[in-house]
Parts: sequence; structure tokens; C-alpha cells
Amino acid sequence: MNEGVLKILLGVVQGLTEFLPVSSSGHLAVLQDWLNFRGNRLFFDVLLHLATLLAVFVYFREDILRYISSKKRLLLIILATIPTGIIGLALKPFVEGVLYKPALVAVMFVITALVVFFVDVLEGTEGVDEIPFWRALVVGVFQGLAVVPGLSRSGLTIFASLWAGIKREEAAPFSFIVAIPAIAGANFLEFLDVGSSVAFDVYDILGMAAAFLTGLLALKLFVGFLNRRSFKFFGLYLLALAVLVFVFG
Repeated sequence: MNEGVLKILLGVVQGLTEFLPVSSSGHLAVLQDWLNFRGNRLFFDVLLHLATLLAVFVYFREDILRYISSKKRLLLIILATIPTGIIGLALKPFVEGVLYKPALVAVMFVITALVVFFVDVLEGTEGVDEIPFWRALVVGVFQGLAVVPGLSRSGLTIFASLWAGIKREEAAPFSFIVAIPAIAGANFLEFLDVGSSVAFDVYDILGMAAAFLTGLLALKLFVGFLNRRSFKFFGLYLLALAVLVFVFG
């Protein structure tokens, strides 16, 4: 497959899977391996994550403004970011070792499937402003674990948010807004690892545009599936995908 077309395809996959609870890093790792992507994987992954981060700002712009104006909500975000950063840095050597090993990613797909099955049955009863501060730390722990490819950040954090008692209608904005500093920080560190000498071409831009547009679509789908309690379909999809990866990986 032409590398330019492949970059656009990977952008579409990143946009859809970054926000749906199926692990974007896992999908990118498997597809890049299967399709023999020869570009700089780490650099291109950073570009795609920046595009989907922009999608979060656009989709949740009104919620973000409300969070900025609330001291407690800002503190909750900070508290959640602390364990995320610690766990992410601690697991970084492990992640770099398994990032492109499809069989290990498949195991993480199975774990994510088991987690998202519970999303449909959990029910929070409190607003974000009502939860105690320690529960934000719990959400941050789950988000930190999602640095492992195959573990869905959106799946784990929405599970943790509901488990922490947050109402379903407030859990989605919280789980994505709490990811903003984590995603930005992780991509900054990855960019430092890559360096500034990597070539940047028009297909990188097209891949980012594809990730941004499909990311907006995926956010809308995510909220809809969450409200309809239809996450079990993602769990079934991940189990089927894990089997395929084990067989053909």
C-alpha cells in the first residue's frame, strides 16, 4: 500500500479508536505491523495524537470553559494527572518493549473488553463537584495504566469515573478533559525522544486531518453509546479482534 494512503488510513483509525473504548495505540501497533508501515512510527503516532487532542478541545470546548472556572474541578484534574504521570513514566520502558508485539497487544485487548463490559452496569449518582478528591486519584491510576497498548484510555477512565460515583452524563466530559494534560505531556516526551530532524510531509498533514475529523465523529458516538448503555458491543469487538491478532499476528 502506498505510504501516503496508509498514513491517511492510520489517521482515520486513530481518530475512531482514540475515543471509542478499543485502544488506539493497540490498533495502530497492529495495523502498522500488518501493513508494514516503514515511516517513523513514534513520530507519526505523536502527530495523530495531537490531532485527536485538538478534537477534544473542539468537542468539549464549553465543558472545558466550565472546568477552567471551577477551582475544585481544576484540582481534580491535577490530582488525576499525578498518578497518571507517575505510572506512565514507570511503565515507559515496558511499553517501548511491547509496543509493536501484536500477541501482547491482543492480551491487553481482552483485558479492555472485560473492563468495558462493566460500563453498562455501573451507575454514578454524584456530580463532579460532589466527589471527594481521592476519587480523582483512582481515575488517574486507571488512566496511567492505559499507556500500555491495547488498554483503552477512554474505556478505563470512563469505567473509573463511573466507579468513582460520577453521574453518567458528567462522566464522559470528565474522562476526556482529565486526559488533556496526560496526552499533552506524553506527546511532548515522545517528541523529545524522536527529535526535530524527522521529515514532515503533506501526507502527515492529511493523516492528522483524518484523525481530527474522525475523532469528532468518534466523540459523538462515544457519548451516544454511553447513554444507551451499549458498551458491550465494544467488548465483543475487542474479543473478536484479539482472536484475529492471536491467529494472524
